[in-house]
Parts: sequence; structure tokens; C-alpha cells
Amino acid sequence: MRTPRIAIVGLGNLMRTDDALGMLAIERLKMDFELLDSVAMIEGGTLGLELMQPLENVTHLLALDAIDAGEAAGTLLRFAGDQIADMPASKSVHLLGFSDLIGAMTLTGDAPEEIVVLGLQPELIAWGTRLSHTVEAALPRLIDAALEQIAHWTRETAEPAVCCEASWS
Repeated sequence: MRTPRIAIVGLGNLMRTDDALGMLAIERLKMDFELLDSVAMIEGGTLGLELMQPLENVTHLLALDAIDAGEAAGTLLRFAGDQIADMPASKSVHLLGFSDLIGAMTLTGDAPEEIVVLGLQPELIAWGTRLSHTVEAALPRLIDAALEQIAHWTRETAEPAVCCEASWS
């Protein structure tokens, strides 16, 4: 099995309170954790199709974002596979651009094999540079979920150990 090329993309607007979640999560991951060389951390912000080039040849994509799913503020949310395609664009301010990005990558034959979107239910989306207290308190759960997803992907694609018995003739 080939080594995965993993990218984590943080989505969000640093000037819009809880909407900055994905970008701030990427900052925390960069500062606090040493990830494998095969993991690229990309500050996607509010970019859409502009992310095609940085995501070229990525096999596994993890997007981090604030997602309004009508849940209690700070709720951890996970979407994968068909769930992403079925997710209404209104669930995330950036999902429409992200959806366009994945659609374009699919058309060019460059879509990742696996895509997971992790996020938290925002409490407040307004002008401001700080997360709400609820979302700030939940941020470590999002970071843990992201690290678990990366660990799953790296374990899943690891080469199995081959052991052979010696033959003494």
C-alpha cells in the first residue's frame, strides 16, 4: 500500500468570531503537535478553487470548519463520504466553495480518495477576533478528533509487517 499524502485544511475567516475555528485549529496543530512529514497543514481561510494546486496529489483530506447544523454550540460534528455531498451549503459559510473545490478536483481526476470534514457548532458568527467561550472550550475536542483521524489514516495505510520463518535445511 502506498503512503498517504494527507492534508489538513483549516477553513474560516479570522475576523468573524467562531467562523475562525478552522484557521485557529490549524494554528494550534502547527504550534502544539509534530505531525508526520506526509501531513500538510494548509490555511485555507475563505479560499475555494484557489486550493486546487496545494491539494494536488493529496490522497486524504481533512477539512476543519465551523458548521452550523442546528446543534448545541460546541457540538463536535463529523461528515464523511456521501454525507459531505448531501450536506446543504448553508451548514457552513465555506462549504459551497469547498464543494466547488471538490467538484473541480473530481472533474480533473485529482480528488482525494477520502475526505472528512470535522467541525464544531458555532455559538456566534459576528465581527470579532475571538472565539465564543463555548467554542473555545470545545476546541481541544476538535483537535483530538483531527489527530485521531490522521492516526486512523496512517495506521490504515501502513505496510503490514512481513515475517518469514527461517528454513534450516
